[in-house]
Amino acid sequence: MNSFDYAGRKAKLLFQSGNSGGWVKWFHAGIPDEPYWQREIARAIAALFGHCMECTALSGCYFKDEMSLCPEHPRHNGCHCEKISTEVPRAVAYCDINKFTEYIFSDKYASNGKRALFEQLGFIRQDSEFLKAEYERQAREKYISGNYRLGKTDNNGPRINIEINFNHPDRGLVSFVSGWMIRPNGQITCNTPLGG
Repeated sequence: MNSFDYAGRKAKLLFQSGNSGGWVKWFHAGIPDEPYWQREIARAIAALFGHCMECTALSGCYFKDEMSLCPEHPRHNGCHCEKISTEVPRAVAYCDINKFTEYIFSDKYASNGKRALFEQLGFIRQDSEFLKAEYERQAREKYISGNYRLGKTDNNGPRINIEINFNHPDRGLVSFVSGWMIRPNGQITCNTPLGG
């Protein structure tokens, strides 16, 4: 048994020993959760031996164990993936500030209408730090409460949509649909602050 298989089996046993909190961790033997470079090398090697890149991208990711919130299992005939019952993950949400400073509030992308929407709510480029923190706070809370919509999964990993809400003095509650990627170990990263 190689070291990746041994580490994977050991991690699996640790997760199986706890009671289910309505969550599952996707598991594919031989694919470490981290560090990123080792994970990507292991995924590339697994692909050479016929393992599905979508499946290895899911490995280490946490999902609420409900039909609409978790990818279908098995993914395909001969699927090597397992779903391991676990507790609610200690989630971490990360939104790169450049999603606001270099995209939403950038002159380069002003024609897409997204900046205008944020400005109508009173936000300007100088609010980027606040927006980053607020997106991270709301996304983390909604992810761990299972308040997300499952999107597509491809070779890069699974996507989810999360509503981000702001109170406007005249319009009341305003919601944006933001796009996120689920990463291993309970991490989610923002792909777009405002989708569609």
